Amino acid sequence: MKNKTRLAFANEKKCRHADALKEQGFISWTMYRNRFYIGDIVYLFMSDDRYVRFKTVVVETDCERGDTAYWIIPAPKDKTYKLKLIAEYEGDELGEEVLARYGFKGGKSLERTICNKIDLLNYIQSVF
Repeated sequence: MKNKTRLAFANEKKCRHADALKEQGFISWTMYRNRFYIGDIVYLFMSDDRYVRFKTVVVETDCERGDTAYWIIPAPKDKTYKLKLIAEYEGDELGEEVLARYGFKGGKSLERTICNKIDLLNYIQSVF
């Protein structure tokens, strides 16, 4: 199976994803309503900054949550994917306004990960 590129919404009001990625090099991502495969690339749109900031890769499936210490609300006790940090973007070309030109409809549209908006994902890949 060919690996996919996806865009997901990281809600910083629930979990300090950025801190977890910087300090431990990975985050745990719920398997509920997500179908990731090892090798898939997952870009993270951050709720606080309103731009795509991190590029991660799925390295494990069916894991215990490994980022519990970073949760602001009680961490779910569900099975997760392990997303390993590949890169952090610090420019201004991946903000919500710019992404809208490529079909992005805002953070709320990411309740499920996006893997079918080819123009949007190609643009994000070109900037990273």
